[in-house]
Amino acid sequence: MTMEILLATYNGANYLPEQLDSILAQTDPDWHLTISDDGSTDDTARIIDEYVEKNPGKIERVILGKTFGNARDHFVEMIRRSDAPWCFLCDQDDTWIPEKIAKFREAIDQAETGFGADTPFLIFCDQIPTDAELKPVAESLMRYQKQYTEEFDYRSILMQNVVTGGAMAFNRALAEMALECKDFSKVIMHDWWMAAVAARFGQIIYLNEPLGTYRQHSENAVGAKAVGSVSYAKDRMSKLGEVCETIRKKKTQTALFRDTYRSRLTGKDLEFLDGFAKKRSGPGFYWKYGKLIHGVERKVGMTLLG
Repeated sequence: MTMEILLATYNGANYLPEQLDSILAQTDPDWHLTISDDGSTDDTARIIDEYVEKNPGKIERVILGKTFGNARDHFVEMIRRSDAPWCFLCDQDDTWIPEKIAKFREAIDQAETGFGADTPFLIFCDQIPTDAELKPVAESLMRYQKQYTEEFDYRSILMQNVVTGGAMAFNRALAEMALECKDFSKVIMHDWWMAAVAARFGQIIYLNEPLGTYRQHSENAVGAKAVGSVSYAKDRMSKLGEVCETIRKKKTQTALFRDTYRSRLTGKDLEFLDGFAKKRSGPGFYWKYGKLIHGVERKVGMTLLG
């Protein structure tokens, strides 16, 4: 089975060659890379075309005929146009270790044997957060951000995402279900939405080892955060308006999830979704569901502000 890799680019010339070289260095050769650019004004398009020319049949550039202005809508359109049985999402500024695809393929084979190929699957791995020069700043992105992986409850994921898009792969069953979304403009990020769908209606499998880097630089759309550190707490306290806005977006996304999948949800599901989607859920709600919120800082912040 050929693994499809979807790479959405925008002004990524500074880091894109390292990522493309890391894909070409994969020990598992059965992959195909599709790249779409969102109107870059640097050398990104030229770099893509050079790699396409040097790797015919392996790397393909597609022209989607529109601009998106954000990674969410760009990746959603690429997912919508793909019919591959399994897809990886790929960020332009990260790198993959040579064994990444091979290790994911092993996990995919085990998952499909255990649960059946028609189950909506999302598989993701840990990453190493680095600076712009790929110097590690921590050994594990999951531990750096205090994200927990003992179990994946969709309710917990709706309150705080633990899945990074560039670290995940998913099958066609999950893609089709996620694409039932009624309005992606209300989705915070594509990976967040897909993780919630997989956790509720399918399976999430975590590979507890870093299989790539997560590069931090000034142009990151989303960056790693040292959750639990003094500096993180001070930053959050100084930006209460942003914290409130993030909580509001979570509630909007939760209402969308409820409305998209209402016919498949139970009364217990709706009790949580209706409660969290309220403008103010209230201390009683967070007392009841507090165990689903990872980290004291998040729990206190959501109880006071959400």
